[in-house]
Amino acid sequence: MVKIKLMLIGFLLLPFLFSASSAQAAPSENEINKYIADIGWTKQEFLEYIDYYEIPLDEYTMAGLKELLGPPINSKNYQDLLIKYGLTEKELNDLMDHFGDSVKEYKFINDLDSTVEFYISADKSMAEVEKALSDTGITEEEAERFFNYLAEVEEKNKDQLDQMTTNDTLWEHLMTVEDPSQLSDEDLDEMVRLLEQTIALYEVKVNFKADGKAVTLKDLLKMKEPPGTLYGSIYSTSGELLIDFNIPREYFESMEAIVDGEDMIHLGEISDDYVDHMHEEKYEDARKGLK
Repeated sequence: MVKIKLMLIGFLLLPFLFSASSAQAAPSENEINKYIADIGWTKQEFLEYIDYYEIPLDEYTMAGLKELLGPPINSKNYQDLLIKYGLTEKELNDLMDHFGDSVKEYKFINDLDSTVEFYISADKSMAEVEKALSDTGITEEEAERFFNYLAEVEEKNKDQLDQMTTNDTLWEHLMTVEDPSQLSDEDLDEMVRLLEQTIALYEVKVNFKADGKAVTLKDLLKMKEPPGTLYGSIYSTSGELLIDFNIPREYFESMEAIVDGEDMIHLGEISDDYVDHMHEEKYEDARKGLK
């Protein structure tokens, strides 16, 4: 993240360090309107894109902006991308779908290229997390929906999900505990704190029911006997159901519930890395374009 911040600072300062060539002719409203009409975008889509990548329009000429955004996707550069990664069109669509994404969501070939590069590198990890989560009834569709929601959370605050790395380390320590009900009050409070911190970072609401009765995280960890059935549901802050799951009784006896908690952290780490990757690629393009 520090690297990205340094890139962004340099990106913002470069126009002032290398004369005022970009500042002297910022794109006019008419130029922007013509451009987005030519590429088939609405004004809202354009503004959302600019906001996502934090692109300061007043520091670019129209030519510089076009260079930064890169060529729109066409049949030739699309085929070139398939050749570059050795994919068929079906394989590309399957790869995108694995992350709840679609080629149709992309307007520019550079952005699609950056996405494909990341998805190929993360595909195995994503599959492993989905397989682990499926044991509690979390479907691939739910994992993808959760992944995309977390990417939106990360985009709003690019430092937020970096805490996942720290949490992951703490989880490794807690997984050495054979019986959470035997934890000291201090260790139990630490485990609850970690869980609640992760929930807060994810910007979700989590509900649990043990044998049909609502329970808190601390109640669960203090249970000397596992419940017959444990149902959990995770909602976005706006109330959208992202994931629901059942944890079998034997998971408590083998500490698999802790492992699944770690798998959800890993899902957050993948979405964090994805947003970082996309911004880093765009900032690198911006840095080159301003030289």
